[in-house]
Amino acid sequence: MKNRYSQLGLALLLAGLGLMPTAYLLLRSIPIIALGISLVVLGATSLVLGRTRPRIPPELSSLLMETGLENVNSLLEELGLKAKGAYLPSHLTGGKPRAIIPLHSNPGYPRIAGPLQQRLIVSFGPDPEDIGLMTTTPGSSIAGMLETRPGSTSDEIATALTTILAGSLDLATGVAVRLEESKATVRVSNPRLVESRNSWAERSLGSPTASIVASVLAEALGKPVVIQSEELTRRANLIELEVLQAQDEQ
Repeated sequence: MKNRYSQLGLALLLAGLGLMPTAYLLLRSIPIIALGISLVVLGATSLVLGRTRPRIPPELSSLLMETGLENVNSLLEELGLKAKGAYLPSHLTGGKPRAIIPLHSNPGYPRIAGPLQQRLIVSFGPDPEDIGLMTTTPGSSIAGMLETRPGSTSDEIATALTTILAGSLDLATGVAVRLEESKATVRVSNPRLVESRNSWAERSLGSPTASIVASVLAEALGKPVVIQSEELTRRANLIELEVLQAQDEQ
């Protein structure tokens, strides 16, 4: 399907460029010349808007995320895993951001010393029970839409999330981020995905929007991140996350 903004912009631009010389050379009318200039400006603006449209339609984004979550949900349900998943940055997974779900509900996560093996079942700590399921999430691939790794400040993370959620995917209108020492609070304004299914996958990994937020946050901070709570309404999605300590912070 062609971009309607681009079509409109091109039509206005051509109309304005054709009207200006005609008004100047034949009609000698300053108001019509001004009208031609206005059409050129509107046409250029429409062309710019056409370039900023989401590269992926929101409906397709939702379908892809729901399909991936259904597969993860079936796997977690079969294994009976109820522990909270930890979102890992790419330098700890040897590739793209992923999440690790412990096979045992331990009180806390150990500090991960280095990159984990790229396997489905991995060991992530020194104890025999530190074994988990490493899986891709909606945020694993979507975080790759960013051209560069976001910075670690609140404003830089908010800008990165806004680019993805409000720009590329059109799943929200804005994002605000507040960072503390080991916590982060993210407010996603006017989310498009407002249905909570309380599935195995959502209890462990959060909603699709929260998954994207956690993946980008983990990548920006370079530390594992766990979604502690999520409050979802039609006006906002409020996500509370815990930032786990890195190995060098012992």
